[in-house]
Amino acid sequence: MSDALAIAAVTETLRAVLRRSLQQIVPGAEVTVCHPADVAAAFAGGEGEGEGTTAVLNLFLHRTGIDPAWRNADPEGSRPGESRHPALPLVLHYLFTAHVPAGENSTVPERLLGAAMAALHERPQLRADDLRAAAGFSDLHLQQEPVKVTPAMMTAEEMCLLWAALGHGYRLSVAYEARVVLIDSAVPGRAPLPVLRRGAAGTGPEAIPTAAARWPVLQAVAPPVAAPGSDIVLSGSGFEAGTVSVRLTHPLLGGPLVLPARADEAGSLRATLGEELGAGSWSAVVVLTAPDGSERTTEPRHFHIAPRITSSLPLTAERDKKGAVTLVVECAPAVHPGQRAELLVADRPVLAEPFTRATRTLRFRLAAGAPGRYPLRLRVDGVDSPLIDVEAGQFDADAAVVIT
Repeated sequence: MSDALAIAAVTETLRAVLRRSLQQIVPGAEVTVCHPADVAAAFAGGEGEGEGTTAVLNLFLHRTGIDPAWRNADPEGSRPGESRHPALPLVLHYLFTAHVPAGENSTVPERLLGAAMAALHERPQLRADDLRAAAGFSDLHLQQEPVKVTPAMMTAEEMCLLWAALGHGYRLSVAYEARVVLIDSAVPGRAPLPVLRRGAAGTGPEAIPTAAARWPVLQAVAPPVAAPGSDIVLSGSGFEAGTVSVRLTHPLLGGPLVLPARADEAGSLRATLGEELGAGSWSAVVVLTAPDGSERTTEPRHFHIAPRITSSLPLTAERDKKGAVTLVVECAPAVHPGQRAELLVADRPVLAEPFTRATRTLRFRLAAGAPGRYPLRLRVDGVDSPLIDVEAGQFDADAAVVIT
Protein backbone atom coordinates (compact mmCIF):
# COMPACT_ATOMS: atom_id res chain seq x y z
CA MET A 1 0.00 0.00 0.00
CA SER A 2 1.04 3.64 0.10
CA ASP A 3 0.75 6.88 1.98
CA ALA A 4 -0.69 10.31 1.18
CA LEU A 5 2.40 11.17 -0.93
CA ALA A 6 1.37 8.60 -3.54
CA ILE A 7 -0.28 11.19 -5.82
CA ALA A 8 2.93 13.19 -6.07
CA ALA A 9 4.86 9.94 -6.53
CA VAL A 10 2.84 9.00 -9.61
CA THR A 11 3.37 12.44 -11.16
CA GLU A 12 7.12 12.43 -10.53
CA THR A 13 7.50 8.90 -11.89
CA LEU A 14 5.56 9.76 -15.05
CA ARG A 15 7.80 12.77 -15.55
CA ALA A 16 10.96 10.66 -15.19
CA VAL A 17 9.74 7.86 -17.47
CA LEU A 18 8.59 10.25 -20.21
CA ARG A 19 11.71 12.39 -20.03
CA ARG A 20 13.90 9.43 -20.95
CA SER A 21 11.66 8.56 -23.92
CA LEU A 22 11.34 12.13 -25.22
CA GLN A 23 15.10 12.73 -25.22
CA GLN A 24 15.46 10.03 -27.86
CA ILE A 25 12.88 11.61 -30.20
CA VAL A 26 13.24 15.35 -29.45
CA PRO A 27 16.66 16.05 -27.92
CA GLY A 28 16.52 18.79 -25.32
CA ALA A 29 12.82 18.39 -24.65
CA GLU A 30 11.66 18.83 -21.07
CA VAL A 31 8.72 17.47 -19.07
CA THR A 32 6.92 19.83 -16.69
CA VAL A 33 4.05 19.43 -14.23
CA CYS A 34 2.62 22.97 -14.29
CA HIS A 35 -0.74 24.48 -15.10
CA PRO A 36 -0.99 24.68 -18.92
CA ALA A 37 -1.52 28.45 -18.78
CA ASP A 38 1.72 28.92 -16.82
CA VAL A 39 3.75 26.99 -19.40
CA ALA A 40 2.20 28.94 -22.28
CA ALA A 41 2.86 32.22 -20.50
CA ALA A 42 6.50 31.29 -19.95
CA PHE A 43 7.01 30.60 -23.65
CA ALA A 44 5.14 33.77 -24.62
CA GLY A 45 7.47 35.80 -22.37
CA GLY A 46 10.58 34.30 -23.94
CA GLU A 47 11.23 32.09 -20.93
CA GLY A 48 11.52 28.33 -21.15
CA GLU A 49 11.85 25.56 -18.66
CA GLY A 50 15.53 26.17 -18.88
CA GLU A 51 18.05 27.85 -21.13
CA GLY A 52 17.90 26.40 -24.63
CA THR A 53 14.59 24.64 -24.06
CA THR A 54 12.55 24.66 -27.26
CA ALA A 55 9.93 21.99 -26.53
CA VAL A 56 8.03 21.01 -23.42
CA LEU A 57 5.57 18.23 -22.66
CA ASN A 58 3.44 19.31 -19.72
CA LEU A 59 1.70 16.80 -17.40
CA PHE A 60 -1.25 18.40 -15.63
CA LEU A 61 -3.28 16.49 -13.02
CA HIS A 62 -6.71 18.04 -13.64
CA ARG A 63 -8.97 15.63 -11.73
CA THR A 64 -9.00 12.78 -9.22
CA GLY A 65 -11.69 10.14 -8.83
CA ILE A 66 -12.59 7.06 -6.79
CA ASP A 67 -12.35 3.56 -8.25
CA PRO A 68 -15.74 1.97 -7.42
CA ALA A 69 -14.43 -1.59 -7.73
CA TRP A 70 -11.91 -1.01 -4.94
CA ARG A 71 -14.01 1.24 -2.73
CA ASN A 72 -15.40 -1.51 -0.48
CA ALA A 73 -12.63 -4.07 -0.95
CA ASP A 74 -11.13 -5.55 2.21
CA PRO A 75 -7.75 -4.03 3.07
CA GLU A 76 -4.71 -6.07 2.26
CA GLY A 77 -3.85 -8.51 5.04
CA SER A 78 -7.29 -8.47 6.71
CA ARG A 79 -8.81 -11.77 7.74
CA PRO A 80 -12.41 -12.90 8.44
CA GLY A 81 -13.68 -11.44 11.69
CA GLU A 82 -11.32 -8.46 11.59
CA SER A 83 -12.39 -4.90 10.90
CA ARG A 84 -10.12 -2.46 9.11
CA HIS A 85 -10.87 0.80 7.36
CA PRO A 86 -10.61 0.27 3.59
CA ALA A 87 -7.92 2.04 1.59
CA LEU A 88 -8.68 5.14 -0.48
CA PRO A 89 -8.63 3.95 -4.13
CA LEU A 90 -7.77 6.86 -6.41
CA VAL A 91 -7.87 7.30 -10.16
CA LEU A 92 -5.67 10.18 -11.36
CA HIS A 93 -6.65 11.98 -14.57
CA TYR A 94 -3.83 13.73 -16.45
CA LEU A 95 -3.74 16.03 -19.44
CA PHE A 96 -0.58 15.79 -21.58
CA THR A 97 0.02 18.98 -23.59
CA ALA A 98 2.87 19.79 -25.96
CA HIS A 99 4.28 23.35 -25.92
CA VAL A 100 6.72 25.06 -28.30
CA PRO A 101 7.72 28.73 -28.58
CA ALA A 102 4.96 30.96 -29.93
CA GLY A 103 4.97 31.30 -33.70
CA GLU A 104 7.14 28.26 -34.35
CA ASN A 105 5.94 26.40 -37.43
CA SER A 106 6.96 22.81 -36.83
CA THR A 107 5.65 19.37 -35.96
CA VAL A 108 7.46 19.23 -32.64
CA PRO A 109 4.18 19.04 -30.62
CA GLU A 110 3.11 15.99 -32.62
CA ARG A 111 6.52 14.38 -32.04
CA LEU A 112 6.30 15.00 -28.31
CA LEU A 113 2.83 13.49 -27.96
CA GLY A 114 3.70 10.59 -30.25
CA ALA A 115 6.77 9.75 -28.20
CA ALA A 116 4.88 9.98 -24.92
CA MET A 117 2.00 7.81 -26.15
CA ALA A 118 4.36 5.21 -27.60
CA ALA A 119 6.31 5.04 -24.34
CA LEU A 120 3.16 4.46 -22.26
CA HIS A 121 1.83 1.97 -24.79
CA GLU A 122 4.96 -0.13 -24.41
CA ARG A 123 5.12 0.31 -20.63
CA PRO A 124 1.54 0.82 -19.40
CA GLN A 125 2.51 0.12 -15.79
CA LEU A 126 4.66 2.13 -13.40
CA ARG A 127 7.16 -0.47 -12.21
CA ALA A 128 8.29 -0.66 -8.61
CA ASP A 129 11.93 0.21 -9.50
CA ASP A 130 10.79 3.32 -11.44
CA LEU A 131 8.66 4.44 -8.50
CA ARG A 132 11.49 3.90 -6.05
CA ALA A 133 14.01 5.77 -8.21
CA ALA A 134 11.86 8.76 -9.11
CA ALA A 135 9.81 9.10 -5.88
CA GLY A 136 11.81 7.77 -2.98
CA PHE A 137 9.84 10.05 -0.64
CA SER A 138 6.81 7.74 -0.96
CA ASP A 139 6.25 4.04 -0.35
CA LEU A 140 4.01 3.63 -3.39
CA HIS A 141 6.51 1.11 -4.77
CA LEU A 142 5.37 -1.29 -2.03
CA GLN A 143 1.81 -1.40 -3.38
CA GLN A 144 1.09 -4.88 -4.71
CA GLU A 145 -1.56 -3.75 -7.19
CA PRO A 146 0.26 -2.16 -10.16
CA VAL A 147 -0.45 1.41 -11.19
CA LYS A 148 -1.60 1.26 -14.80
CA VAL A 149 -1.48 4.31 -17.09
CA THR A 150 -3.95 4.12 -19.97
CA PRO A 151 -5.55 6.57 -22.41
CA ALA A 152 -8.76 8.20 -21.19
CA MET A 153 -11.31 8.75 -23.93
CA MET A 154 -12.71 12.30 -23.92
CA THR A 155 -15.18 13.64 -26.44
CA ALA A 156 -14.52 16.87 -28.28
CA GLU A 157 -17.12 18.59 -26.12
CA GLU A 158 -15.52 17.37 -22.88
CA MET A 159 -12.08 18.46 -24.09
CA CYS A 160 -13.39 21.93 -25.03
CA LEU A 161 -15.09 22.31 -21.66
CA LEU A 162 -11.85 21.35 -19.89
CA TRP A 163 -9.80 23.91 -21.79
CA ALA A 164 -12.44 26.54 -21.17
CA ALA A 165 -12.23 25.80 -17.45
CA LEU A 166 -8.44 26.12 -17.64
CA GLY A 167 -8.89 29.63 -19.05
CA HIS A 168 -6.61 29.11 -22.01
CA GLY A 169 -6.90 28.46 -25.71
CA TYR A 170 -6.89 24.87 -26.87
CA ARG A 171 -3.58 23.15 -27.60
CA LEU A 172 -2.86 19.70 -28.96
CA SER A 173 -3.28 17.39 -25.96
CA VAL A 174 -4.23 13.88 -24.89
CA ALA A 175 -5.84 12.57 -21.69
CA TYR A 176 -4.52 9.66 -19.60
CA GLU A 177 -5.55 8.08 -16.32
CA ALA A 178 -3.44 6.32 -13.66
CA ARG A 179 -5.34 3.54 -11.89
CA VAL A 180 -5.34 2.47 -9.10
CA VAL A 181 -3.48 4.36 -6.35
CA LEU A 182 -4.30 2.90 -2.93
CA ILE A 183 -3.72 5.18 0.05
CA ASP A 184 -3.76 3.36 3.38
CA SER A 185 -6.17 4.50 6.08
CA ALA A 186 -4.68 5.78 9.32
CA VAL A 187 -7.71 4.59 11.29
CA PRO A 188 -6.63 1.69 13.52
CA GLY A 189 -8.41 -1.60 12.90
CA ARG A 190 -9.45 -4.40 15.21
CA ALA A 191 -8.22 -7.97 15.13
CA PRO A 192 -10.02 -10.03 17.81
CA LEU A 193 -8.28 -12.88 19.54
CA PRO A 194 -8.89 -16.30 17.98
CA VAL A 195 -11.67 -18.49 19.36
CA LEU A 196 -10.38 -21.25 21.62
CA ARG A 197 -13.41 -23.53 21.21
CA ARG A 198 -17.06 -23.45 20.23
CA GLY A 199 -19.24 -25.19 22.79
CA ALA A 200 -18.12 -27.14 25.85
CA ALA A 201 -16.29 -29.78 23.80
CA GLY A 202 -15.29 -27.53 20.93
CA THR A 203 -17.78 -29.18 18.58
CA GLY A 204 -19.91 -26.12 17.95
CA PRO A 205 -23.66 -25.69 18.50
CA GLU A 206 -25.76 -28.78 18.98
CA ALA A 207 -29.33 -29.36 17.81
CA ILE A 208 -31.21 -31.15 20.57
CA PRO A 209 -34.70 -32.63 20.00
CA THR A 210 -37.38 -30.98 22.10
CA ALA A 211 -41.07 -31.47 22.78
CA ALA A 212 -41.74 -27.76 22.48
CA ALA A 213 -44.39 -26.85 19.95
CA ARG A 214 -43.21 -25.82 16.53
CA TRP A 215 -43.94 -22.37 15.19
CA PRO A 216 -47.16 -22.54 13.15
CA VAL A 217 -46.99 -22.20 9.38
CA LEU A 218 -49.93 -21.17 7.18
CA GLN A 219 -49.42 -22.35 3.62
CA ALA A 220 -52.65 -21.56 1.77
CA VAL A 221 -56.26 -20.38 2.07
CA ALA A 222 -58.93 -22.06 -0.04
CA PRO A 223 -60.92 -21.21 -1.96
CA PRO A 224 -58.95 -18.20 -3.21
CA VAL A 225 -62.25 -16.37 -3.90
CA ALA A 226 -64.94 -16.97 -1.27
CA ALA A 227 -68.48 -15.74 -0.76
CA PRO A 228 -69.68 -14.03 2.44
CA GLY A 229 -71.08 -16.61 4.86
CA SER A 230 -69.10 -19.50 3.32
CA ASP A 231 -66.29 -21.55 4.84
CA ILE A 232 -62.59 -21.16 4.15
CA VAL A 233 -60.02 -23.90 4.70
CA LEU A 234 -56.59 -22.92 6.02
CA SER A 235 -53.88 -25.52 5.41
CA GLY A 236 -50.50 -25.62 7.09
CA SER A 237 -48.67 -27.16 10.04
CA GLY A 238 -48.09 -26.67 13.74
CA PHE A 239 -51.73 -25.85 14.56
CA GLU A 240 -51.98 -28.29 17.50
CA ALA A 241 -50.16 -26.38 20.24
CA GLY A 242 -52.81 -24.06 21.67
CA THR A 243 -56.24 -22.59 21.12
CA VAL A 244 -56.63 -21.76 17.44
CA SER A 245 -58.31 -18.69 15.94
CA VAL A 246 -58.17 -16.81 12.66
CA ARG A 247 -57.62 -13.06 12.31
CA LEU A 248 -58.71 -11.25 9.16
CA THR A 249 -57.62 -7.78 8.07
CA HIS A 250 -58.61 -5.60 5.12
CA PRO A 251 -56.44 -2.72 3.79
CA LEU A 252 -59.41 -0.31 3.84
CA LEU A 253 -61.97 -1.79 6.22
CA GLY A 254 -59.38 -2.44 8.91
CA GLY A 255 -59.53 -5.16 11.51
CA PRO A 256 -58.48 -7.50 12.83
CA LEU A 257 -61.67 -9.55 12.87
CA VAL A 258 -61.31 -12.70 14.95
CA LEU A 259 -63.03 -15.89 13.75
CA PRO A 260 -63.19 -19.16 15.69
CA ALA A 261 -61.48 -22.03 13.89
CA ARG A 262 -62.06 -25.77 14.04
CA ALA A 263 -60.00 -28.70 12.90
CA ASP A 264 -60.86 -29.97 9.44
CA GLU A 265 -58.48 -32.55 8.00
CA ALA A 266 -54.90 -33.34 8.95
CA GLY A 267 -53.00 -30.06 9.05
CA SER A 268 -56.06 -27.97 8.12
CA LEU A 269 -58.47 -25.60 9.84
CA ARG A 270 -61.93 -24.43 8.85
CA ALA A 271 -63.51 -21.04 9.62
CA THR A 272 -66.83 -19.49 8.62
CA LEU A 273 -66.88 -15.99 7.13
CA GLY A 274 -69.38 -13.47 8.36
CA GLU A 275 -72.18 -12.28 6.10
CA GLU A 276 -71.14 -8.65 6.50
CA LEU A 277 -67.50 -8.97 5.52
CA GLY A 278 -66.79 -6.46 2.78
CA ALA A 279 -65.76 -7.54 -0.68
CA GLY A 280 -62.14 -7.27 -1.81
CA SER A 281 -58.77 -8.59 -0.77
CA TRP A 282 -58.31 -9.89 2.79
CA SER A 283 -55.34 -11.35 4.65
CA ALA A 284 -55.69 -14.26 7.09
CA VAL A 285 -53.42 -15.12 10.02
CA VAL A 286 -53.68 -18.21 12.21
CA VAL A 287 -53.16 -17.47 15.93
CA LEU A 288 -52.22 -20.09 18.53
CA THR A 289 -52.91 -19.00 22.12
CA ALA A 290 -51.09 -20.90 24.88
CA PRO A 291 -52.59 -21.46 28.37
CA ASP A 292 -50.41 -18.67 29.75
CA GLY A 293 -51.90 -16.23 27.23
CA SER A 294 -48.87 -16.00 24.94
CA GLU A 295 -49.54 -16.09 21.21
CA ARG A 296 -47.83 -17.50 18.15
CA THR A 297 -48.90 -16.25 14.74
CA THR A 298 -48.28 -17.34 11.19
CA GLU A 299 -47.30 -15.23 8.24
CA PRO A 300 -50.37 -13.78 6.47
CA ARG A 301 -51.91 -15.36 3.40
CA HIS A 302 -54.28 -13.50 1.08
CA PHE A 303 -57.69 -14.46 -0.26
CA HIS A 304 -60.65 -12.60 -1.77
CA ILE A 305 -64.29 -12.13 -0.87
CA ALA A 306 -66.53 -11.73 -3.90
CA PRO A 307 -69.49 -9.33 -4.10
CA ARG A 308 -72.91 -10.66 -5.08
CA ILE A 309 -75.63 -8.99 -7.13
CA THR A 310 -78.89 -9.29 -5.16
CA SER A 311 -81.11 -7.51 -7.68
CA SER A 312 -83.56 -9.65 -9.62
CA LEU A 313 -81.66 -11.00 -12.62
CA PRO A 314 -81.51 -10.56 -15.49
CA LEU A 315 -81.66 -6.77 -15.19
CA THR A 316 -83.70 -4.82 -17.71
CA ALA A 317 -82.92 -1.25 -18.71
CA GLU A 318 -84.22 1.20 -21.28
CA ARG A 319 -82.12 3.77 -23.09
CA ASP A 320 -82.94 7.46 -22.82
CA LYS A 321 -83.22 9.84 -25.77
CA LYS A 322 -79.44 10.20 -25.95
CA GLY A 323 -78.88 6.45 -25.97
CA ALA A 324 -77.53 6.32 -22.41
CA VAL A 325 -78.59 3.70 -19.87
CA THR A 326 -78.83 4.07 -16.09
CA LEU A 327 -78.48 0.84 -14.13
CA VAL A 328 -79.36 0.47 -10.45
CA VAL A 329 -77.77 -2.59 -8.85
CA GLU A 330 -78.48 -4.04 -5.42
CA CYS A 331 -75.54 -5.93 -3.95
CA ALA A 332 -74.20 -7.67 -0.88
CA PRO A 333 -72.15 -7.11 1.12
CA ALA A 334 -72.27 -3.32 1.40
CA VAL A 335 -69.71 -1.30 -0.55
CA HIS A 336 -67.80 1.25 1.53
CA PRO A 337 -66.50 4.71 0.59
CA GLY A 338 -63.00 4.38 -0.82
CA GLN A 339 -63.71 1.06 -2.50
CA ARG A 340 -63.69 1.01 -6.28
CA ALA A 341 -66.93 -0.41 -7.69
CA GLU A 342 -67.41 -1.15 -11.38
CA LEU A 343 -70.15 -2.85 -13.37
CA LEU A 344 -68.83 -4.94 -16.25
CA VAL A 345 -71.38 -5.00 -19.04
CA ALA A 346 -69.97 -7.67 -21.34
CA ASP A 347 -66.35 -6.47 -21.63
CA ARG A 348 -67.10 -2.82 -20.90
CA PRO A 349 -66.34 -1.51 -17.35
CA VAL A 350 -68.61 1.25 -16.00
CA LEU A 351 -67.55 3.09 -12.84
CA ALA A 352 -70.15 3.55 -10.09
CA GLU A 353 -71.49 7.00 -9.37
CA PRO A 354 -69.92 8.57 -6.24
CA PHE A 355 -71.30 7.62 -2.81
CA THR A 356 -70.42 8.91 0.67
CA ARG A 357 -71.54 6.09 2.96
CA ALA A 358 -71.63 2.33 2.98
CA THR A 359 -74.35 1.24 0.59
CA ARG A 360 -75.93 -1.82 -0.96
CA THR A 361 -77.36 0.19 -3.86
CA LEU A 362 -75.05 1.35 -6.64
CA ARG A 363 -75.89 3.46 -9.67
CA PHE A 364 -74.11 3.21 -13.00
CA ARG A 365 -74.52 5.28 -16.15
CA LEU A 366 -73.61 3.57 -19.42
CA ALA A 367 -73.20 6.04 -22.26
CA ALA A 368 -74.29 4.91 -25.73
CA GLY A 369 -75.59 1.50 -24.70
CA ALA A 370 -76.59 -0.63 -27.69
CA PRO A 371 -79.71 -2.81 -27.44
CA GLY A 372 -79.06 -6.44 -26.60
CA ARG A 373 -78.43 -8.96 -23.85
CA TYR A 374 -75.02 -8.78 -22.13
CA PRO A 375 -73.25 -10.78 -19.38
CA LEU A 376 -73.14 -8.80 -16.14
CA ARG A 377 -70.53 -8.70 -13.37
CA LEU A 378 -70.03 -6.47 -10.35
CA ARG A 379 -66.37 -5.77 -9.53
CA VAL A 380 -65.35 -4.38 -6.13
CA ASP A 381 -61.65 -3.68 -5.52
CA GLY A 382 -60.73 -6.00 -8.37
CA VAL A 383 -62.90 -8.96 -7.26
CA ASP A 384 -65.77 -9.99 -9.54
CA SER A 385 -69.17 -11.36 -8.66
CA PRO A 386 -69.78 -14.96 -9.85
CA LEU A 387 -70.56 -15.29 -13.56
CA ILE A 388 -69.80 -18.95 -14.22
CA ASP A 389 -72.12 -21.81 -13.32
CA VAL A 390 -69.47 -24.25 -12.08
CA GLU A 391 -71.68 -27.33 -12.22
CA ALA A 392 -72.88 -26.62 -15.78
CA GLY A 393 -69.46 -25.37 -16.90
CA GLN A 394 -70.90 -22.33 -18.64
CA PHE A 395 -71.89 -18.71 -18.02
CA ASP A 396 -74.84 -18.16 -15.72
CA ALA A 397 -77.64 -17.22 -18.11
CA ASP A 398 -79.38 -15.04 -15.48
CA ALA A 399 -76.27 -12.93 -14.74
CA ALA A 400 -77.06 -10.54 -17.54
CA VAL A 401 -78.64 -7.24 -18.46
CA VAL A 402 -81.12 -6.67 -21.26
CA ILE A 403 -80.97 -3.21 -22.83
CA THR A 404 -83.86 -2.05 -24.96
